[in-house]
Amino acid sequence: MDFKDKISILKAYEIECYRICVYLLGDNRPASIAAEETMVDLFKSESFWQADEEQRRKLLQRFAVSRSLQARKQAV
Repeated sequence: MDFKDKISILKAYEIECYRICVYLLGDNRPASIAAEETMVDLFKSESFWQADEEQRRKLLQRFAVSRSLQARKQAV
């Protein structure tokens, strides 16, 4: 899979990722940063690219929650 294909697939998850982060953080700025970091994590994840649709959504949720929790810890 080439770079363009990966970016195209990631774009399909972008809004869902942001929604998760906003829900958990309740603030747009840290949520935007957490979502961006989540997308980078997904891009780097070999398991994400090998997964089917359902598994990708689960990975997205796990990574987004993790990044959001990290953002919340840093804000304290």
